[in-house]
Amino acid sequence: MRPLGLLVAGCVLVGVVLAPGPAGASTAELVQQIDGLVRTFPGGSGIWIGDPLSPSPLYTRNADTEVIAASLYKLGILAEAERRVDAGELHYNDTVVIQDEDITEDGSFEDAGTELTLDEALEAMITISDNGTALALWHILGGANIDQTLAKAGMPDFHIALDDSEDHTATPRALGTFLTLLARHQLVSPAASDRMLARLGRQKINNRLPAQLPENVLVAHKTGNLAGLVHDAGIIYTKSGPRVVVTMTWDAPVDDADAFISSIGAIVYSAILEPPANARFQVPRSAVIAETGGVARLGVPITNTGTRPWAAAGVGSVGLIWEVRTSANQLVASSPRPQTLPALLPNQTETVQVSINAPQPPADYRVTIGLTDASGNALAGAGAATAAFTLRVHAPYLVAAQVQMPPVLHIDEASLLIAQWSALAAAGSTSHAVTLSWRALDPRNNRTVQQGSSALGTIQPTASGTFFVPFVAPSLLGTYRMSYELRENSLAVSETAVATVTIYGPRTYGGDDERPVPEGLRYSPPAPTPTPRFEFPQIRLPKPSLPNLPLPKGKTPTPSARP
Repeated sequence: MRPLGLLVAGCVLVGVVLAPGPAGASTAELVQQIDGLVRTFPGGSGIWIGDPLSPSPLYTRNADTEVIAASLYKLGILAEAERRVDAGELHYNDTVVIQDEDITEDGSFEDAGTELTLDEALEAMITISDNGTALALWHILGGANIDQTLAKAGMPDFHIALDDSEDHTATPRALGTFLTLLARHQLVSPAASDRMLARLGRQKINNRLPAQLPENVLVAHKTGNLAGLVHDAGIIYTKSGPRVVVTMTWDAPVDDADAFISSIGAIVYSAILEPPANARFQVPRSAVIAETGGVARLGVPITNTGTRPWAAAGVGSVGLIWEVRTSANQLVASSPRPQTLPALLPNQTETVQVSINAPQPPADYRVTIGLTDASGNALAGAGAATAAFTLRVHAPYLVAAQVQMPPVLHIDEASLLIAQWSALAAAGSTSHAVTLSWRALDPRNNRTVQQGSSALGTIQPTASGTFFVPFVAPSLLGTYRMSYELRENSLAVSETAVATVTIYGPRTYGGDDERPVPEGLRYSPPAPTPTPRFEFPQIRLPKPSLPNLPLPKGKTPTPSARP
């Protein structure tokens, strides 16, 4: 017999927003595989397969055919007993005595006169399909009362016999409705649903739906069989979320029916299906700012990216939830209840106002938002998308400041920065030494490429003033978004401002101190051009005429040094 792990009550459908499931796919492959299985099955079958988070089934076959329920009628007895426990009419420690009329030739494990508590009787009836306890409870609770409870819950086609002259009957759709309400924690009450799910999860007869599944897969189910009938109905907790599976078979060999039902369970478990709802969120790229213990409010455009329209209320409606986590992934806050989203058609977008409760300690937190179904169950585990952004929580600001960041800077050189400030009430009665903390952001992706700080001075309580300080430009070239605020130690004490700056090369060009001039920013003076000059007229003097004197003998004329 296949062992089955315990089902944790109260944690069946409730999931966290993080860790989204696999991407959605259509149900066409699921339908094709089950249709092929049905064609080769030698008997008749009634099938209902659904996602409890979806308003319509994923697959049906003979869904409204009335079939003898066999031991599936015990689900109705379980619901009626839990209803009365919730109402205080019965208690788990009440005594149930097995009578002669409760004994059957097959499937009764107690003798007449055996006394059990109500809890023990329900456990035997469900987990080992004991007939003696089931008949005892049927006689105690009354078929008409059970029928009425099922009809009020929306299952008129789940009929419990009023006496021994008729059979218990049900349609696959009625059983699918029963299990869907149970999976949604809406059958009788959330607490009663948890108790019933836990009991069904302890099922000992596991040769059908769970037979081909991995050992650790949880299946909350109930089997049933009579001559010519083999059934199993339950909830399989797949990696993509819970799936309701009802299989009722007739006129087939028992081994073939067992194999048929277990194959359906395997197909459903391995199918990756489209989540009941999906969305695309446009969250801020930069940090959302909030005071400690305050509320951050922002508008988030949300697009219905699924194939189903969202209803404004009730089944088919969609909610939004959020959670706040530290950098160490510790959960520190979450939405108290889902926020109902507006009715949206597929591919339709609407901006939704979201309010996030900020934690007390100042820090940067990660906020994740996601979807829920109409019952408040998170859909991330079923494959629905999530989105995340940074929430920067700060202590109450101490100063209001207006900083005139120079729009033009020169790499690694100082420029004059002017900061006008006025102390706020939160500054108290002591002085505060503040710095300017800055981050240079790449305008293409808003990522920080460099950061630093510059000392400003001291602000005095109940005062105002102006700081005139040098600001040394980052070691960058080009145009950047400069994000900055005043800080005391590591805490922001003023609002964050953003300015666009352009950083050029150094003011002193030419590579002084062997510093290379950045390519593209080298100073290139214009090429020189001739300057018109005044031309003086040339004065030509006539050569003096000298007499031709005879030279002394033996002498040659010697040129004089100057005329």
